[in-house]
Amino acid sequence: MLLLGFAVLIAGVVVWLVLTSPAPDADLPPDKAAKTATEPTAVPAAEKKSTADHAAADATHDAKSSPVEKDAGKANEAQASAAKHDEPKPPSPQPTAEHKAAEAPVPATLPHDGRTEHRDPADPAAAKPPVQQPDRIPAPPLAQKVVPAQKEAARSVMPKKLPPVPRDTPLSPSPDPALVQDTALGPLPRIGSDGRLPRRVYAKPFDLADRRPRVAIVVTGLGLSAAATESAIQGLPGSVTLAFAPYSVQLNEWIRLARAAGHEVLINVPMEPTNYPAYDPGPQTLLTSLNAEGNLDRLLWSLSRGTGYVGVVDFLGSRFTTSSKHMRPVLEAINARGLLYLDSGSSPRSVSPIVARNANLAWAMATLTLDQRASRTEIDRKFAELEQRAKRDKRAIGIASPYPVSLERIASWVRQFEARGIAIAPVSALAGTGQAAGTAANKE
Repeated sequence: MLLLGFAVLIAGVVVWLVLTSPAPDADLPPDKAAKTATEPTAVPAAEKKSTADHAAADATHDAKSSPVEKDAGKANEAQASAAKHDEPKPPSPQPTAEHKAAEAPVPATLPHDGRTEHRDPADPAAAKPPVQQPDRIPAPPLAQKVVPAQKEAARSVMPKKLPPVPRDTPLSPSPDPALVQDTALGPLPRIGSDGRLPRRVYAKPFDLADRRPRVAIVVTGLGLSAAATESAIQGLPGSVTLAFAPYSVQLNEWIRLARAAGHEVLINVPMEPTNYPAYDPGPQTLLTSLNAEGNLDRLLWSLSRGTGYVGVVDFLGSRFTTSSKHMRPVLEAINARGLLYLDSGSSPRSVSPIVARNANLAWAMATLTLDQRASRTEIDRKFAELEQRAKRDKRAIGIASPYPVSLERIASWVRQFEARGIAIAPVSALAGTGQAAGTAANKE
């Protein structure tokens, strides 16, 4: 009983102490109690000084650290965080041979051209020894091998090397002083004291042993239009003969350019047409109303306008060429100066074949006019006819004016003739003193 009473006494004391002890901060006002609860725990002065020293040291270290170290630190933190959370990393792709070759460091000395790369001594990378590279990079393992069949197929589709386009050889500069007679009218052609003839000296070279059918193409009336004349000189092959009007103000310059491009040259002599004077070829036209002396003066005027030509071709002489009385002194004067004569074929009744043979003159007659109707279809039809005449008679001469369509078709047909085995010849190669010089259809 004594022990039970002692235990009850002790329990009573404990209950009394709990009931009588004051609550924490019970004696503080409510606002002070709230302020005290939010203030941090007081830190001793020694601990505050240690913390400040560590912060200053960390700031100094961060300022001295390079961006690379910072990036490395961030990478380490990321790796540590990933390892801490046991996150699986994606597998890195395996580099290919091409990537390895591209990422391989370049040596200081380049083996392909022997040049040396100069490094800055202050650069830490300069102290590192260069990585040795092989002298020869092996071929990629997947390189395809070309079998013989593939090589043959490649050759079949590759364009064959075409022979260079032959350029016309420029003709010798003119005039030859030994073939020029100075007169009051101007320089006139003459036969040299050694017997040389202008029609041979100024002729375009041609292989007379060539047995192929020959075609001569003559463009007349040049020198009056600069555009048409330039197109004919530069746009047509040198095998095409060019004839210039005597009224051209720069005739010698045109002749020089034409010969430089390889063209044989003729001079147009205006002669009376059947529709004269409705159609007047110019003030120096040879007329049937004039006597021989008057026509010879006009002939010499035309011949004195330039030099370097092989002969004369009439211009619109459909009436004058039919008169033996008027043609004879003119053709004899042409022959006396070592020139040839080309009848344009303006009249089927021309007397030039008989008069030329009697005067022993080198002459020829145009087979047909190519552009009497200046249309593409008509010109092509005339060229086809010219081809047939050349194959039949072994020679033919086509004459044309410098119309744009005419020049374009001439350039095309010259290539076609050459491809078909027909020789494009200068007029001098078709001119002769016999019946073969002209066409049998043109007789008096």
